[in-house]
Amino acid sequence: MFAWVFVKLYHLSCRVKVEGPLEGYLNHHEPVLLTWWHQDMLFNFFYLIQFAKRRKIATIISQSEDGTLAAYLIRKFGMTPIRGSSSKGGREAFNRLAAAVLEEKGVGVIVCDGPRPPGRVAKIGIVALARKTGYPILKVRSWGERQYIFRKSWCKLLLVYPFSRVRIWSDRPLFVPPEVRGAALEAYRLEVEKRLNEMADLSEDAFTKGRPAAGIKIDSP
Repeated sequence: MFAWVFVKLYHLSCRVKVEGPLEGYLNHHEPVLLTWWHQDMLFNFFYLIQFAKRRKIATIISQSEDGTLAAYLIRKFGMTPIRGSSSKGGREAFNRLAAAVLEEKGVGVIVCDGPRPPGRVAKIGIVALARKTGYPILKVRSWGERQYIFRKSWCKLLLVYPFSRVRIWSDRPLFVPPEVRGAALEAYRLEVEKRLNEMADLSEDAFTKGRPAAGIKIDSP
């Protein structure tokens, strides 16, 4: 109960502006795949809570000790954690996530630069999931006007303060054809990585004082 009260108050205190197609996809009934960097996963998952009562939202969480806490919180707020990583249980977790998307018309989430460093380097999982399911990837970035950066963490994790302005950007949907293999599949992975990094770099000027908020170019779907 306390957790829900905290989330509600936190949500009310933050002024969130969403750009791009993200909300349209989340309010629709069709499946969609979301991906972002570990750096801004806290606020991104927090943002998804409001959709969890009407959409199946599933994500892969590593089987580490940190992953255990993350899985508990994900489940607590109505989403489905699927335990696994590239080093342990990854194939099974991937197949379960694909089933959640295909059979339950869910939202599939992969934080694509984990579970180990380096940060801001995309793994192949989200692209493989798009190829297997046929549903699009939306690349997502969030940035707060006031936030704490855990600089000693490998991903430079962000914690947005209450009563902060927050902007969330999402890019045009990226479809991966089912026949794509090898070097062609790698090109899609590089596209995800490149665009997420472009959005991340541009977002850091969004609340710079004395100059207009940086415009992150969002291509139309």
